[in-house]
Amino acid sequence: MKKSENIEVITFDVGNTLLQAYPSVGHVMSDVLQRFGWEIPPHYLDAHMGVFDRYYTQEYEKDESFWADEKRQRQMWVNGFSEICRAVGVDRDVSEISWACYDEFDFSARWRLFDGVEETLAELVDRGYRLGVISNWGAGLSQLLDDVGIGKYFEVIIASAAAGFHKPQPQAFYLTLDQFGVTPQQAVHVGDHMSADVEGARTVGMHPVLIRYEGVMDPTAGNVVDGVPVITHLPQLLELV
Repeated sequence: MKKSENIEVITFDVGNTLLQAYPSVGHVMSDVLQRFGWEIPPHYLDAHMGVFDRYYTQEYEKDESFWADEKRQRQMWVNGFSEICRAVGVDRDVSEISWACYDEFDFSARWRLFDGVEETLAELVDRGYRLGVISNWGAGLSQLLDDVGIGKYFEVIIASAAAGFHKPQPQAFYLTLDQFGVTPQQAVHVGDHMSADVEGARTVGMHPVLIRYEGVMDPTAGNVVDGVPVITHLPQLLELV
C-alpha cells in the first residue's frame, strides 16, 4: 500500500483493534461472581484465561461460522465463561453466572478504547476518508460503538451476527464495499487477525493493515506474513495512508 494510491475508505475490526475489555475480563468476571457469593480476585481469574483461549481456539478451528449467528455466538461465549468458572473452583450457579458475564459485556463501561483511537478516527475523517467497521461481533455492535463515543465516525457498520456473514468470508467485505460504493482497491482494512482480517481483506483485493498491541493477541490470530504493514498502535495508521 502506497500513500499515492487512491484510498477513499478505511474499515476496522473492533476487538483488539479499537476496543479492549476494561479493566480486564477477569475483573468483569470477579464483579459478577461477587453477586453470586463468590469472592475470587481478578488476577486469579485473569491467570486462568488460557482455559477460555483453549476452548475458543477449539471451537474456532472446528467451525468459525458461529460468528455469523447470534445464538451460536452467544452460546460460545457462555460456554467459555463456564470453562473458566469450573477451572477456578466455581461449582454452583455456573450457567447463571456465565450468562451474567456475557450480559455484562453489553455495557459500555466494560470496554475501553485503546490509546489514540478516537483521535486517529477524527483525524482520518478530517483528511476526507470515509470510515467503516467489519467485525465478528454480536448484533448490538452499533449501539456499543455509539455508547463508547466513536459510532459517529463510521458510515457503515457490519457486525457478523447481524449480517449473516463473518470474516474472512468475502461476502462480509463485499457487503461493506457495496454500501460505500467503492472498489476493493480504494479501501484499507485494519485488524488484528491474520485470517479474518488480513487474508480476508486481501482475498477481495482490499489493502490490509495488521495491528498488534503489545501483550494483546487473539489465540487464533496467526503469524505475521511478509508484505503486510504492521502497526503497534492505531495512530501509526496516519503514517501509512
